[in-house]
Amino acid sequence: MEFIAAFKFAIQFLTRIPLKATAGPDTIDLKKALICFPLTGYLIGCLLFIVWYLVQPFFPFNTLVLAILIVTAETVITGAFHLDGLADTFDALFSPGTTVERKLEIMKDSRIGVMGATALIIALLFKTALLDEVLSRHHPAALIIYPALGRWAQVLFFYASPYLRADGIGSVFARSIDKTTFIRATLVLIPCLFFPSFYLVFLMLLAILLLYRRYIHRALGGITGDVLGSAAIIAELAALLGILLCCR
Repeated sequence: MEFIAAFKFAIQFLTRIPLKATAGPDTIDLKKALICFPLTGYLIGCLLFIVWYLVQPFFPFNTLVLAILIVTAETVITGAFHLDGLADTFDALFSPGTTVERKLEIMKDSRIGVMGATALIIALLFKTALLDEVLSRHHPAALIIYPALGRWAQVLFFYASPYLRADGIGSVFARSIDKTTFIRATLVLIPCLFFPSFYLVFLMLLAILLLYRRYIHRALGGITGDVLGSAAIIAELAALLGILLCCR
C-alpha cells in the first residue's frame, strides 16, 4: 500500500492524470516516489503508444501527423509541466551579465522571454521531427522508452546535484534521495534492455546529461525544479536521437 501511494503521488506530481488526491508529501515515502519516477514515465509512454495504435490506421503513410498528435497528447498528459521548466531555465541561462541570484529570480518569473520561447519552439520541433523519423522506421516501442528515460534523468539530477531552493516539493525530494534510491530507480529501466541497442542509447543519453549537468553547475551551482524539467526534455530528445543513431 505504501508503494501504491508513492506511485500515485509520483503520477500526480509529474502528470495531469486525474487521480483521487492522496496524502501530502509529509506522509508519503518519498524514496519510493522517486523510484516511481521512471514507472510514471512508462505510464506516460503506454498512453502515447495507445494513441499511436488507435490513430495510425487513419494515417498509415503520414508519420508526421502521427508525431504531431503524439506530442500533443504528451503535452495534455503532462500539462506542459517540463516544457515550462525548459523555458524558464533557458531564459535564465542566457540572460547576459547577470548574477546567479538574478538568474534564479528570472526562473521564478512567470513571464516567458525570447530565449525561453526559442528553446520551447526548438524542443517541440525537434521532438516532432525525431518522432516522425522513429515511427517511419517502425520503432513504436520508443514511445514507451523515451518518457521513462526523461523521468529517470530527473532522479539522476536529484542524486548528482545540490538543490538550490529551500522551499517547494523539489527540495523535499532532494533531501530524500540517496544512493540506494537512485540505484533502484535505475533498475526500473531494465525492461528497456529488450529494445535493440538500448545500452548504446543509454550511454549516449548519460553522456549528454552529464555534460548538461556540468554546464548547469558552472552557470548556477546546482539545480532547481525548472532545471529538472529541462533535464527531462533534454533526456527525451537525447533518447530519441540515440534510438535513431543506434537502431537501424
